[in-house]
Amino acid sequence: MQPRLELIHEAATGTARHAPPLLFVHGAFCAAWCWQETFLPWFARLGYDCWALSLEGHGDSDGRQYLAAISIDDYVRNLGSAIKRIKRTPIVIGHSMGGFVLQQYLIRHRLPAAAFLASVPPTGLASSSLRLLTQAPGLLLNLNLYQQGSYNPAQSELRDLLLSADAPDSTTNLLVQRCQLESQRAVMDMTLVNPLGIAAIPPLPSLVLGAAEDMLISPQDVVATAERLDVNAEILPHMGHMMMLDTRWERTAERLQQWLEDLPAEVLASTDSHVAA
Repeated sequence: MQPRLELIHEAATGTARHAPPLLFVHGAFCAAWCWQETFLPWFARLGYDCWALSLEGHGDSDGRQYLAAISIDDYVRNLGSAIKRIKRTPIVIGHSMGGFVLQQYLIRHRLPAAAFLASVPPTGLASSSLRLLTQAPGLLLNLNLYQQGSYNPAQSELRDLLLSADAPDSTTNLLVQRCQLESQRAVMDMTLVNPLGIAAIPPLPSLVLGAAEDMLISPQDVVATAERLDVNAEILPHMGHMMMLDTRWERTAERLQQWLEDLPAEVLASTDSHVAA
């Protein structure tokens, strides 16, 4: 039985564009709500049909009771199910873990185009964990305690981990109130990646963005994702990991908007449904 998945829709409020819909996929500890504050209304005003998925066990999707056992493969199936619910095959934008899920989906399925924001790299979380262990062991410890359900981070800690230094209290408050535990199975799937088993992704138009002040995903991680997709990585300055919510989120949106507008006409005209590679 397929889980019921939350799929938030924000229709174009401006002149509708002759372009594929946009489907936004959140990262770990979040849900579709992280796109509702800024990106959904921003791109809807630009004429895009916008959707945001809550993966299984997140937001208002089914699966909270068995969250710990949900795998990355389950999330990939969730993404496929969401794409099928949208009449026209979307351009998918994945953040952090959502970018890792999107990479796995693209191994076997085609999309018109894809964008990756602070994506977990092809090799997974091992490098990120090692970097935190050496550079910010306290943050790593508290992150692990939070994942175990035995620690509630302060606003200042969330700002240090996920945002730039000047992020407003309203944003850190939102994260305190809305963030949730992540699947332990999914975290392990992203940590224990076999580097010899990383499959190629067929070519497609791609955008890969990173954040200069990201404590979780380094510029080197962003480059690794870009190399897998055969594009150049772009690192946005004065930006933390939550690129859709941070103080200068508009810079992320503007770069994504520019990339969308520069896509080839045949991509914007694409109406094909997703097809197994």
